[in-house]
Amino acid sequence: MISEPLPKSILPGSPPDNAPRVRLLARFVPILTLTAICWLLFVINNLLLSGRWTAYGIVPRHLDSLMGILWAPFLHTSFRHLAANTVPLLVLGGIICARSRTQFAVVTLAGIILGGSLTWVFARTAYHVGASGLIFCYFGYLASLAWFDRRVVTVLISLVCLVAYGGMIRGILPTSVPISWEGHLAGLLSGIAMAWLNSKLSKSSKEKFTTQPQVPTSADVWR
Repeated sequence: MISEPLPKSILPGSPPDNAPRVRLLARFVPILTLTAICWLLFVINNLLLSGRWTAYGIVPRHLDSLMGILWAPFLHTSFRHLAANTVPLLVLGGIICARSRTQFAVVTLAGIILGGSLTWVFARTAYHVGASGLIFCYFGYLASLAWFDRRVVTVLISLVCLVAYGGMIRGILPTSVPISWEGHLAGLLSGIAMAWLNSKLSKSSKEKFTTQPQVPTSADVWR
């Protein structure tokens, strides 16, 4: 019989080990930060600058608005506009963060740059601002995962997103002049494209693993 000292985390009267909880919460820092930036810019732009920054959104096919591709997702024209975007941004972005913060970063950049570029090229002439294009990117990515990667987890994620936010699809139809349906459609296509790309890279990684077993791999490339 031997004796070993108890780990500090299970000694009587010792504080609990919060490291796993901290790591879990840390996964959601990116989406919380992104949402906080949207609210901060809204306060500055709408309450202090009378909405002057809205002019820095996307104006399709105007060269001087190319930088608007980067700024547009963070600008909102009204409290109602931002409030309507906040919950789906947190929920859908949070799901991607829970999968991987790297995955969240890649999909977010695609939604901003690819979705914004498509809006700049194809949308009607107007100021296109708001995080809804990014939300549609998240939705397109999560909803199409099951098609490209048919595992139980991805199927469940896609089903949950479709059930909870499937009504968003109506947002890609030109039903209301003030709504940037072009931005919604561009975001949706960007998200689907990223799901397809992740699937292709993942399959390539698995094939490489079969020929070189010593090289580690994972179900998702963006970890």
